[in-house]
Amino acid sequence: MKPFKASLAALILVSFLGSSLAAAPPVKIRTIADIDSVSARVLQGSISPKFYKSLLISPIQGWVLVRGNLSGTHLSGIRVIHSELNGLYDPLALKLANEVQIAGYYSIDRPNLGGSILLHLLIYQIADGTMTLSFAHLDEPGGDQAKYYGCARLAVLRSDGKWTEIKGPEGLQGKGWAIRAAGAGNEFRFVKKLERIMGLTW
Repeated sequence: MKPFKASLAALILVSFLGSSLAAAPPVKIRTIADIDSVSARVLQGSISPKFYKSLLISPIQGWVLVRGNLSGTHLSGIRVIHSELNGLYDPLALKLANEVQIAGYYSIDRPNLGGSILLHLLIYQIADGTMTLSFAHLDEPGGDQAKYYGCARLAVLRSDGKWTEIKGPEGLQGKGWAIRAAGAGNEFRFVKKLERIMGLTW
């Protein structure tokens, strides 16, 4: 998977560090490592290694968690199951969940039912305003062991009140996600099917 550009990660890291240095007095901060339901494996696969390292030391301002069921390639029955910051970002989290596209999922145990999906929305305070990072993954045994194709969504709320989405690797932006479940093997036909689903050559 192609990572976000290193320069973007460096810029965000500088913003994070600048913001945290300006804040006083020192207190224990919460990072992604403190949120058990955040799959480090999935997140690491959807952003660049340098950006991931910056998140490990970046304080989270808020976190919203949405659950939905996969119906076709979209989510149905979405609902907020964890909300912070007085629900300010709940509408954004629900909007992002509505826009999620996931293809390639197949469960041997439940062939006629879609999987349960979690969408995380992480909110950070940076020098230029507010940044949000969102990504989705399967919420079932072995879900974090599946192979995910796609990229996390990153957006910044500027001082003028406008959201600016920072585009990920060229060719992946707006393509959604494809999943190859753990144990599916590396059969040539299966891999080619994922390529057709995503419209990409990986």
